[in-house]
Amino acid sequence: MIDKREKLYQAFGEYLEGFVADLNVLSEDGWSLLVEGKRDARALRKLGFIGKLVTISSVGRKGISAFDGAKKVIILTDLDREGAVLASRYLKRLSHERFRNSMRERRRLKIASRGIFLQVENLSRFALPED
Repeated sequence: MIDKREKLYQAFGEYLEGFVADLNVLSEDGWSLLVEGKRDARALRKLGFIGKLVTISSVGRKGISAFDGAKKVIILTDLDREGAVLASRYLKRLSHERFRNSMRERRRLKIASRGIFLQVENLSRFALPED
């Protein structure tokens, strides 16, 4: 018998497949994805994200040139308080630079995770095992 927590994990894993597919479609439409760090980027790659990924540290080093000319950015920071502060900061900064921003996907992920997962890097546990 599968307990309630395991059912939540299974449902969330299934949700993530569609979520990453949606991110890939947005990426094909010219959207870049801004994440906090390399582990977050690695986790999303393991889940199948194939689009442009930019980390906050690369923006710190390179400025807006880290986006390679893209002008549409999905902000996907961690779902905790610190992630919310970073998201707000970069939303303002990128808006000032005339970027089109979206935090819709971050909100979708937060609602779907139901507080179970707060760090993007931990989502990699839902990746399918490699052959």
